Amino acid sequence: MRHIISLRKDAKKWDGGLPVGNGRLGASVLGKIREEAIVINEESIWYGSDHNRKNPDAKESIARIRQLVQEGRLEEAHFYARMEMTSAPKYLNPYQYAAELKIHFLGHGGKNIENRACYLDLDQALVHVQYTRLGKTYHRTHFVSHKYNVFVMHVTSDAAKDLTVQANLMRKPFEEETGSLSEGVAYIKGQCGPGGVKYYCALKLAAEGAESKTAGDYAYTEQADAVTIYVAAGTDFSGGEDFEAACNARLEAAARAGYETILETHIAEYQALNERTTLDINDCAYDGRITQDQLNELRENPEADNDYLVNLLFAFAKYLMISASYDCLLPANLQGIWNGEFAPPWQSEYTININCQMNYWMAEKCGLPECHMPLFDLIERLVVKGKESAEKLYGCRGFVAHHNTGLWANTDPEGVMDASPFWVMGGAWLSLHMYEHYLFTQDRTFLKERAVPVMREALRFFEDYLTENEDGQLVTGPCISPENTYYSELGQTGSLAMGPVMDIQILRQLCKAYLDAAEVTGTTDGVEEVSAILKRLPPTKIGSDGRILEWQKEYQETALGHRHISHLYGLHPGNEITKETPKLLAAAEKTLTVRLENGGGHTGWSRAWVACFYARLGKGNQVYENIMQLLRKSIMDNLYDTHPPFQIDGNFGIANAILEALIQSHAGYIDVLPALPDKWQSGHLHGVRLRGAIRADLDWKEGKLASLVLTAEKDCTADVVYGTEKQRVTLQANQPVGVFA
Repeated sequence: MRHIISLRKDAKKWDGGLPVGNGRLGASVLGKIREEAIVINEESIWYGSDHNRKNPDAKESIARIRQLVQEGRLEEAHFYARMEMTSAPKYLNPYQYAAELKIHFLGHGGKNIENRACYLDLDQALVHVQYTRLGKTYHRTHFVSHKYNVFVMHVTSDAAKDLTVQANLMRKPFEEETGSLSEGVAYIKGQCGPGGVKYYCALKLAAEGAESKTAGDYAYTEQADAVTIYVAAGTDFSGGEDFEAACNARLEAAARAGYETILETHIAEYQALNERTTLDINDCAYDGRITQDQLNELRENPEADNDYLVNLLFAFAKYLMISASYDCLLPANLQGIWNGEFAPPWQSEYTININCQMNYWMAEKCGLPECHMPLFDLIERLVVKGKESAEKLYGCRGFVAHHNTGLWANTDPEGVMDASPFWVMGGAWLSLHMYEHYLFTQDRTFLKERAVPVMREALRFFEDYLTENEDGQLVTGPCISPENTYYSELGQTGSLAMGPVMDIQILRQLCKAYLDAAEVTGTTDGVEEVSAILKRLPPTKIGSDGRILEWQKEYQETALGHRHISHLYGLHPGNEITKETPKLLAAAEKTLTVRLENGGGHTGWSRAWVACFYARLGKGNQVYENIMQLLRKSIMDNLYDTHPPFQIDGNFGIANAILEALIQSHAGYIDVLPALPDKWQSGHLHGVRLRGAIRADLDWKEGKLASLVLTAEKDCTADVVYGTEKQRVTLQANQPVGVFA
């Protein structure tokens, strides 16, 4: 199957274009004919410096605010919390783009453009733009090379001496220094605000059959047979003191290697990652239609469906993962690595109360653990900053991180909106990603040397932070259930609460994970303390109407259809609510039903989370319906997920839902086709990874399992379930075993 995303016409803005990237460098191709405008991104170009934002009044105020919350006096609690707990300044600085690459093609104006095609080939990680003008055919190929760490644009014509091209780098209105060097090299450089990163972005124009020249801060060529433009970017954060020289060296190395060599290497490197996991639902073939036309068919006809687009969603998510988070310093942010604004929505940060985590739910399952690593690197930097936040804001040991962070790994509260800053679970949730990496890889060295220390510091914070409620249980607070509000017993509206259920579910899972990790690694530090916490955490409760409670008391929500469904963390991505807890499972389903009946799932990422919930509930047709709803309402014409605006989390989250519908391993056993939609009658999923370092290759026909082959990296046993059938399988390392054959 070919996986193609195509545009009917050129994009008007960067977020409507086609993305390319290598984790460190990204670009958005618009497909304009006469004057292309390609936004270049480098992972570490964020505005502003790293500085202390801690509120000096926080530590002394916590007890008083906690007391107000316990008494239901929410208005007073928030009045003081805004002043005494929020940071100063309130908001983190944004991720920004490096430059806009402007490429002008002389003589390509007017209306004589025919046979235009602009598409992203997900199987080769290439963006192509092709058109005919006055009988001549032009072709452009775009990609970002991992090996050479440069953006590449290659332009050809089927006529000789036909290309006269100029290229320039712009950053309007924040241009500090631009210029040109010898041999067709132009550059832009500056600093992202006082104390911010210093950046450098340069292009090299290499011409075939003509000379490469410079004029002003342009590189250009006249009457060339072919043109290749290379772009490199870096900062003193990512490249050290010699980052400018390193960028120039990358350009020269790329030019020496030549386009054909770089292209061949790029495709091979990408495919080695991309082809680890393959999916085909209903044996779909690319029919040549523009992606927008396929989407419009769904948007206009509620009865329509499109299995090719489902396959494409999964392939696109893999592509975005490799392009935004492979072999780089920083994880994928709210927009991956692509951004064309100096003040993007939500600063394009790492929002760690759901969005950043959602980005990585699929990584291990797709056999891309390398793409998970940048997140772990950030987490370890958060531990360092988070220890200071824990001590100075709460008087606690360990580390804490709130709901947003950025380049400098800031861990203090961010923002002034009542329903988001006062959340202390960011570090705890993220640390579970490190444990999940161990579960999927069985890498005990990683568990002992990296995961356990982070988990221990996260738990150490709660040893000091938790407080006893009237039932003698340990709860968090003052804290919030992201990003919801409720009515207190006094009829007041607010978000601050004691022991929001999501907090407890995350903490319970972290305690269990740590105790398991301690047993595996022989760690004794904290085992007694963590065991004591685990015993005193309140259980997940069911309210009088049969729904999971979001708070410890049966408060009335102010928004029944809220986009966050945080109290179902225990269903997904957690493992507290499973088929083995039928009462909680039924309550979770009712909770979800009420949310959706009242307008929930209205943002792209929320819809993706809903699909994941239904997969865990074993409701395949609801998984399918929510995928269709995402395609109809929350997918742009280039297949980007939209909140709105564009957020990449929904792209990753919906791919995870597709995987969860086909195979699961979170409950201590392998569950095969647990939520197969009726309309997915046949297909295959090969190379999917499961907990226990097991690879699965499964095929199904006429809605039933046709074959399942498991291959373990290490000797182990696995319990496998398919419907009512159960089988315990003994696996030897690297020896495929058929199950239910």
